Amino acid sequence: MGKKSSKKKLKNKVADQQKSSVEKIKPVQKKATLSVSKALSNKMLWGLTLFIALVAFTLNTNTFNHRFVLDDHGIIKNNKITKAPVSLENTKLIFTTSLRKGDFSDLENTLYRPFTKLLFNIEWNAFGGNAHHFHKVNVLLYAILCGLIFLVLYDLLKKKWAVPFLATLLFAVHAVHTEVVANVKSGDEILGLLGIVLALRCIQLYLSKKNIMFLLLASLSFLTGLYSKESSVVAVGIFPFFVYYMSDQLDWKKIGIVSSTMLACALVFIYSRHVVLGQYPPANPTSAMDNFLVLCESGTQQFASAVMVVGYYLYTFLVPHPLSCDYSYSTFVPSDVSNPIFLLTFLLCLGAFIYAIKELKNKSIRGFGILWFFISFSLASNVFFLIGTGFGERLLFMPSMGLCLVFVGLLAKFFKKSTTSSSILDHVKASPVLWAVVLIVSILYAGKTMSRNQDWRTDYQLFSTDIESYPDATHLLFYMGNHLSGDERKEVLTEELSSIGFNQQQITDSIAKESATSINYFRRSLSIYPALPSDGYNQLGKAYFKTGQLDSAFKYYKQALDLDTTNGIFVNNVGTIYYQKQDLNTAMPYFQKAHSLDTAEADFMNNMGAVFGQSGMYDSAIYWFYKASMADSLDLTSVKFLEMTYQNLGNAEQAKIWGQRKNYVANRRKQLLK
Repeated sequence: MGKKSSKKKLKNKVADQQKSSVEKIKPVQKKATLSVSKALSNKMLWGLTLFIALVAFTLNTNTFNHRFVLDDHGIIKNNKITKAPVSLENTKLIFTTSLRKGDFSDLENTLYRPFTKLLFNIEWNAFGGNAHHFHKVNVLLYAILCGLIFLVLYDLLKKKWAVPFLATLLFAVHAVHTEVVANVKSGDEILGLLGIVLALRCIQLYLSKKNIMFLLLASLSFLTGLYSKESSVVAVGIFPFFVYYMSDQLDWKKIGIVSSTMLACALVFIYSRHVVLGQYPPANPTSAMDNFLVLCESGTQQFASAVMVVGYYLYTFLVPHPLSCDYSYSTFVPSDVSNPIFLLTFLLCLGAFIYAIKELKNKSIRGFGILWFFISFSLASNVFFLIGTGFGERLLFMPSMGLCLVFVGLLAKFFKKSTTSSSILDHVKASPVLWAVVLIVSILYAGKTMSRNQDWRTDYQLFSTDIESYPDATHLLFYMGNHLSGDERKEVLTEELSSIGFNQQQITDSIAKESATSINYFRRSLSIYPALPSDGYNQLGKAYFKTGQLDSAFKYYKQALDLDTTNGIFVNNVGTIYYQKQDLNTAMPYFQKAHSLDTAEADFMNNMGAVFGQSGMYDSAIYWFYKASMADSLDLTSVKFLEMTYQNLGNAEQAKIWGQRKNYVANRRKQLLK
């Protein structure tokens, strides 16, 4: 009896201890439940996605009235292939030639972005060459991209929405993206990243729904990105990590299937790019004006200088001011391993990489952001091999997505508090420091974005603004000199001065003054780096030509031709000097050779027609003027000469017809300048 009673007491004591242990565990279980954020409803998810897209769109609406600037001219406005009617034949031409093919000053054949060019071809025909509509499409694509980034990050973080929302918001408003959004040509950056992000979204659907159709859509999306911008190929290194982060457990089969499929897409693109660009001569060596790293005297110095520039990229991400369309020599100069910026950047990058590797097992968003930055920036960094430019804001477009994740992720690590509510207000109340910092920074970036967008309105406004910040950038000085001596600046200035009452003589004097000013910019560029690219000498010759200094013009035209004898523009311009000196017999062979080098260029045909007209051979003159007008429907010179030639022949009826055509072309050109 005593033993039984003792056993009973012992049993009750154990039961009481177990009950007490369970009661102690309960609060812990409840606390663990609180750490899991509640997923958003579909309505709220799409509401936040739309909000992000609207912010990105609204912030950049002040670019809608911008003109074409920088590379927009060679790739869109002056490109015969881009401006050709949309057809199967022209599409085939786009996919079998380089990006710049079709430009009258085609000097580079190292870029292959056919999908981007096809979009520009469609837009040109749809919008009649109106630059304003091109800008609207660019902004719309950017808004779609930002919304899609949020959806991808939302699923990547297991439907914990606060960090993805804040990181995407920061990306959407970031001022370093102004070059990409405000410059139509840089739509290739948007399309490239859009193709990658859309592929990631399709991969998420493939992993969750196990439907092979989504993997096929991911392949098509990635191919679109690849054929829009070559650097999209770096995503091959991102896809395996993405699948790993998306999966609950390490699944090598899933990683292998997705990665091999995306690699196959990349290989298809690399092969087609090799075939197309292989038909052109080898590219000229990179100029120091474009990439100062070619001036480095050793591999060590080149590595140190490249890492130093990575540090400037990181600084520009944090402090996007002042910004510039060009950072050519001597904005940066070669450095060495003793440079404190190199040392700091090297240690920072090394530490970040080690941290990202350690965080792989935890699958933290900070680690993913670091890996995204390193992988996406690998080609543009100049650390592993040299590219055509030393620094460019557009090159930070894709990598900045990773930096936004790191920035917000680090803040969240220290200041984010868990809440089960899906209410935005509850999240703000729970983590006020996190939200306050990101929103304040976003507002500052948004203000800078709106301000910087205005600088991209015209070439003149862009160059004159940026030269104030970077007065020793040789290519920027060259751009300004080139623009001031160019035909578009002449047309714009004529239109602007006419509207405020200037007479023709005053307008002529103003144009001559700007041409003289352009020479000073070229000289400043040469004083910093004593060499120009062949086109630079050609433009300097053009500036002298417009000021009536024919001997100086001939000197630089000839220098450009000596550097590149295959360029029809250079050949034509030398012939123009002989024509101006009334040496028609010497001028004509130059015009004929120029035409043989580019049979579609209206200017060369006009010059041959002018020689025939001067020689009294009016039928031949009309033949070439007419061919020129057919080659370029907006060529004003050909229709002016046709009107003049028929007047000289006493054919008033034909002169009237071409006079009306001249007025139409003149008005159309004015519309395109607005």
